[in-house]
Amino acid sequence: MSTIRRMNTYTIDHEGRTYGLSESGPLELSTGLSAWIRMVSAWVEQGRDVERAAGALGDAHAAQARRVRDAMLSVGALRRFGAPGEVTYAGERDDLARAVERSAVPLPGVLLGAGPLFGDWFDEVRAAAGAGRAGVVLLTERAAVVAGPMDAGQLAEVVTALRCGDLRDGRPGPDVVRTAAAQLVRRAALGAGDPWSGPMVTREETTTWRALPHPWRPAPAGEVTGPFDERVMAAVDPVHGVVREIGEDDLPQVPRHLTRARVVGRSPVRPLDAEIVADGADYAEARRRVVLDAFALHLESTLDPRAVTDAAGEPVVGADAGLDALRAATDRIASAPGRYLLPGRRVADDAPVLVPVDRARRRGEGAGPALGTAAAETRDDALATALLGVLESRAAGGTGPLARVVHEEHLPAGVRAALEQLRLSDRDAWLGVVPDGDVPTAVATSRHGTAYACGVSHAAAATRALERAVLAEQVLLHGRADLVPRNWSAPVPRPGQAVGLPTAAPVPLAELRRAVALHAPDAAVVDLDHDPGVVRLGISAVKVVVD
Repeated sequence: MSTIRRMNTYTIDHEGRTYGLSESGPLELSTGLSAWIRMVSAWVEQGRDVERAAGALGDAHAAQARRVRDAMLSVGALRRFGAPGEVTYAGERDDLARAVERSAVPLPGVLLGAGPLFGDWFDEVRAAAGAGRAGVVLLTERAAVVAGPMDAGQLAEVVTALRCGDLRDGRPGPDVVRTAAAQLVRRAALGAGDPWSGPMVTREETTTWRALPHPWRPAPAGEVTGPFDERVMAAVDPVHGVVREIGEDDLPQVPRHLTRARVVGRSPVRPLDAEIVADGADYAEARRRVVLDAFALHLESTLDPRAVTDAAGEPVVGADAGLDALRAATDRIASAPGRYLLPGRRVADDAPVLVPVDRARRRGEGAGPALGTAAAETRDDALATALLGVLESRAAGGTGPLARVVHEEHLPAGVRAALEQLRLSDRDAWLGVVPDGDVPTAVATSRHGTAYACGVSHAAAATRALERAVLAEQVLLHGRADLVPRNWSAPVPRPGQAVGLPTAAPVPLAELRRAVALHAPDAAVVDLDHDPGVVRLGISAVKVVVD
């Protein structure tokens, strides 16, 4: 029996032209090929072996028939399937067996399974599939997720990643399970495609899920990683920052001094697929550096080259430049960011300044941007980021106030969960913004704790949180009395005791400027005038590899 199946329907008009829609898009084929296409299609519909049928035509005609068959395969008009094989089952099999019986296309050898997302039945799938191929229907609350078929080892990684996502345990209705079983059988017959995505069936609709590789998946050995294992992953939201991170306390046995991040994203101007390596005195410092570098690349990706000038003050590209010109200008700026400038304002006195792109937008190959320098989509965001740099320096030197949240049990559940996701280790400093909820909320995290604040917007909340962390004169000690200056007049709390944050009104903007100017006189805020419709890139994941 032939293993080739016809995938598309073609129409031949009264002039003999052939039209069709293949996997590669619309087709219009010449009149001379129409007869050959009809003949090859008829062979396939009859279940005849195309090779044998072509051979019966003679050498010249057989070669032409084979060329037409190969062309139809290449554009997706025909698809070659594997030889039929034995289909085995694991877990719940009734709906899968019914779908296999109704399949018009014989399936290659594969193991099909269905069961709860968090059930132990998947161990049976791995044991029975061995080194072969397997596909499963994972039952969750209100939805059935179809994964595979693929190699059993890779399927285990995909299922693990789905279990680490936001899917909840449960069971959808029987109609949903039957539809998902039919989808899995169809994928087994036609080919699964991308292993990290697939159909998600609910009662209302069928959508596509996409998963990120699980953080504990072994990293491939290479020049940079060597024998390292991939141990920690921070999933990154392109607007609000880190939304999930496995902390260093999860891995007390791993030496921590080198991290490696991979940043992947798409941009209509310049796609990004980069790897970043950072090291530090310990793992926490290295992790902080590599995540900051990754976000610096994200900031750079939002740069509109039309807002950039050269040393003479001339725009790099005109306002009416096309996509090719924008892409070329972005490449020029990225290759020599120190030679190009962005308009900005000094934080201390609001005076206009021109800031080099490498200072405002990303870390260079050597030293990073000047302390207090920031760039963001709004002035409030940029000011908050500049203040964060001051907070980091003061926390590292032990000369400034440090703060954290107290009475977390009184916070809304969503805010409390977000704080747990965003809090880093005591040696880290980061600004994270809680995902949208009832009230925009932000946290400012120093080496010793976290300050939390609400506001009318995320930018206002972030600024207010940093006001509290930088200017509230609150201290949290972790058994380190030497961190407190000798002239500190406020009462020193006992080690491990948190000091409550004040509820006073936010400090005026002028006071914030003076606080930044005191520690970073040259701190500048760059006003971005980028067009999100032209340049928009998000970091889909930052995978951190440690030795």
